[in-house]
Amino acid sequence: MLKKLLLCIGMLSILATSGCMTTEPTIYSWPHHKRRIRTILDDLHEFHVDFDRVLFDMEEYPRELDY
Repeated sequence: MLKKLLLCIGMLSILATSGCMTTEPTIYSWPHHKRRIRTILDDLHEFHVDFDRVLFDMEEYPRELDY
């Protein structure tokens, strides 16, 4: 039980500090959380593109926008 608890605490500490090391204590500010959410979403998008390219041999082509 203690081993599982320490594993959970370790994983949470890694997730809590990833991608947000700054010189100011900004853990309670909205820009801090917004930056973290944006980073996670960008990483998920890159994973999706890589997944499609490797497994389905699909390339991502940018769409041209008509204004």
